[in-house]
Amino acid sequence: MTAETYSVAELTRAISYALEDAFADDVWITGEISGLNRSRGHVYFDLVEPRDDIGQPATAQLAVALFKMNKEVVNRTLKRAGIARIDSGARVRIRGAVAFNERNGRLQVRMTGIDPMYTLGQLAVDRERVLRSLGEAGLLDRNARVPLPLVPLRVGLVTSAGSAAYHDFVHELDVSGLAFQLTFVDAKVQGVGAVEQVIRALRQLARTDVDVIALVRGGGSRADLATFDDEQLARTIAALDLPVLTGVGHEVDRSIADDVAHTAYKTPTACAAALVSRVRSYRDTTEELWSEIARVAQLVVRDQHDLVRIRARASARAARSSLRAADTDAGNLATRLAREATHTVARAEQRLDRRRDRSTRTAREHLAQGTARLDRSAHVVRTRVPRQITTLDRQLDLTEARLRALDPARLLARGWSITHRVDGTLLRSVREVSPDDILLTRVGDGTMRSIVTEPGHTREAGDHG
Repeated sequence: MTAETYSVAELTRAISYALEDAFADDVWITGEISGLNRSRGHVYFDLVEPRDDIGQPATAQLAVALFKMNKEVVNRTLKRAGIARIDSGARVRIRGAVAFNERNGRLQVRMTGIDPMYTLGQLAVDRERVLRSLGEAGLLDRNARVPLPLVPLRVGLVTSAGSAAYHDFVHELDVSGLAFQLTFVDAKVQGVGAVEQVIRALRQLARTDVDVIALVRGGGSRADLATFDDEQLARTIAALDLPVLTGVGHEVDRSIADDVAHTAYKTPTACAAALVSRVRSYRDTTEELWSEIARVAQLVVRDQHDLVRIRARASARAARSSLRAADTDAGNLATRLAREATHTVARAEQRLDRRRDRSTRTAREHLAQGTARLDRSAHVVRTRVPRQITTLDRQLDLTEARLRALDPARLLARGWSITHRVDGTLLRSVREVSPDDILLTRVGDGTMRSIVTEPGHTREAGDHG
């Protein structure tokens, strides 16, 4: 008996009829979209069996065509559910007619509808699975523990070039008037390849000298945020040693990237505004601190000037008193000498005849003694006053040196420093710090940041060394 033989056309027609009989009505199919392509208003993709490991090949797949006339119906269904569009990687439940193309021998599903609730449900399931995995690995709050710099002026930005998110973020920094330095890396934020591009951009910025990284995008549906719910992206953010701020423009839903980031903001503008607020707050605190230092320094200088004037006036009064006393002593001495001389002459005249020679010698001796005493008094006047003036000059020099020593700039230049917290609070004792506190220390030529690993101990009375 000869086996039945088909021509190619006969066999393909038979397959087509068999499929029509087996699948007379539309069927519902679940799977994962792969290789999505849009052409001339139509959409083509493969629906593959979902894989746990993305790197593994699909175990089964079907070609799907969504023609323009049915695409409008599908898009309206998605829009009502809050989904803007479906891209590769999305898990879907679609309705369609099973057909066999006799010309190319391919089996094809001609899509006519979609169940958006299935896609949203799968997103929620995937989200919970990823969050559980990150929590078990201790990654949910790792980036949040990375210290945010006190003055984050060097900002790394990851978003799509030319997007509204990019312009909103950059505009907020520009209008602040602060000296921000922006390093931008372009990356897709949704669709095929978006996850890989964002991860690559984050790692690229992590190798630069930026203080903080901002990951932002504009608004979109829950499905549009699939990139930001990716586990590999979340692990990359958590592992970075730089704080990552997110600004995803979605008022209702929160992405996994928001959960693992240092801080999450509702919009790109809010993210940039937070950076502006932090830098401006530090600037205002610093200006207030230096104004207070200047005020205190002026008070100290004024008090020292007053003290110098008081001491100078006291020294001048003492000098004048000394001079007057010296003048009085000299006058009294001269009067006394004159009186004694008169008495001596009178007595000499009375005894002139018998003691002329003796009286003459006595008078000369008294005159010599008076002259010597006058000379000594004059010497006292000439030597004492200059010494007092010299002493006053030295006191003035010492006071001036003390004033110079009190100048804050000189204190810093000589090795002194000012240490305060990131919020501007000055530190006066080791009791005011704890491990992991972030401190700023100002020295003569700049400011240093440090993290407390172990507080010191205070020196008690009697301690040595």
